[in-house]
Amino acid sequence: MGKIYIAGAHSRAQTLKAYLTYLDPEVELVSYLVDDMSENDSTVGGIPVNLIQNGLHTEYPVYIGTRSVNHPKLIKKLREVGFMKIIPLTVDLDIRLRNEYVSRFYRGQGRCFKLIDDL
Repeated sequence: MGKIYIAGAHSRAQTLKAYLTYLDPEVELVSYLVDDMSENDSTVGGIPVNLIQNGLHTEYPVYIGTRSVNHPKLIKKLREVGFMKIIPLTVDLDIRLRNEYVSRFYRGQGRCFKLIDDL
């Protein structure tokens, strides 16, 4: 998979990073990308958080790890900067993360994880 960006820096983006690393341990997250730094730290888990702006490596793919309501705005901004490889977190991937990966991740840590449907 190589070097990538993930648009978003909160829980979904961090879960997506963990999932992509699980799928390919060689993946290298260069940075979380955001359109507004006012509600974001400068790093998350040691990974820098950067504004979507000129000067980024637009040849790297960008995975969008945010709620789908934010996708059109982020895709527009990413295209304006020159990104062509944009992969949104789809409903299918969101379900796969929730149902397959996250529960396995928590079990691996010896923690309990229950889906809302399981309660």
